[in-house]
Amino acid sequence: MSARFDQSFVIRTIRDFMIALTVVVGLELAGRLALVWFEYSHADRTSTALAAERLAGDVRNIMLNQGGPVAARTVYPILRRNFEALGYEIAIVPNAVTVESIEVTHGFTPRGVEPEWSEGAHHETIVPLRADEFCVSCHSFAEPGDILGHVAVRRYRDHRMDEWWSEARVTSIVGMGNVLMHTLVLFLLLRLRMEPLISLRATVGRLGRGTLDLSHRAEVKSDDEFGGLAWDLNQFMDRLEHLVQDLSRVLRQVEAVNTRVGQVSTVAQDQVERARQVMQSTLKKLFRLRDLPTDEWEEELESIADCLADINRIVQEDGEYLSQILLLEDRMETAAENGRILLDRIRLSQALAEEDAPDGESG
Repeated sequence: MSARFDQSFVIRTIRDFMIALTVVVGLELAGRLALVWFEYSHADRTSTALAAERLAGDVRNIMLNQGGPVAARTVYPILRRNFEALGYEIAIVPNAVTVESIEVTHGFTPRGVEPEWSEGAHHETIVPLRADEFCVSCHSFAEPGDILGHVAVRRYRDHRMDEWWSEARVTSIVGMGNVLMHTLVLFLLLRLRMEPLISLRATVGRLGRGTLDLSHRAEVKSDDEFGGLAWDLNQFMDRLEHLVQDLSRVLRQVEAVNTRVGQVSTVAQDQVERARQVMQSTLKKLFRLRDLPTDEWEEELESIADCLADINRIVQEDGEYLSQILLLEDRMETAAENGRILLDRIRLSQALAEEDAPDGESG
């Protein structure tokens, strides 16, 4: 039976290999997604609080300068861009006392960094900004310890997912490239290593269809399992060839004996028919003696004597045929003995094969 191309061992192995590598890439992406989710649920909460403390410290450092409120209008947008690059959204919100104080001392209304929050799940940390002794020089309506405003920092889950998706696209492209490259390498290796098996399969296939001479042997091309299989097949072919030769010899002996038996049987039947006819003729002549005169018996008795001589000759010939039949019987027994020896060899080979077979494979 010829196998379809899609049922080939090589094609199935390559297909399974590609599926396995694709599953590995998928598991890697899924593992990375689980890690991102874990980091968002745990690490990002802490990192958001640290980012808020750092932002609050930056705002305090700006305000330590005499021109801090004026410089803040230039520095705050820079802070927003820097934190957004790190995956955070920020807001710096002044209180009413700060707005009133800056309007009087610097002549403009401070806006800080107005919140532009996105929608979605997030972690948020708010840190209040309290006035120091130095702060009251600009914040004239505030007292030390008053809250001048607050900073807020948010870390969104979608930002983590965007990072994962960007990484997943690169990983997918690189991973599938690796899958294709590894599959090509596997195909070339399988094609090289499977050549002895393909040759061996062709030999077994021709043997199974009965189109192979038993003198043909599989070529042993390697010293691995495939080479061992070819060697075992050749040994099996040797034993099979010997068995076939022995069987052919036994069959030739049986055929020769059968032919000779047929010939002897035909001749014996002819002899029996002749003897029957001579006996009938002799009996008829004996019965005619009763009706003949005595002076005519001599001629009839001579005819009867000739019939009896024919019967004696037939009996002698039958004795010769009987001896031939006995000889044929001996030959038949010899052929039967050879057949029993051949059958014992076959049974012995089967027993040895069952002893050599691993556990669970016999039967």
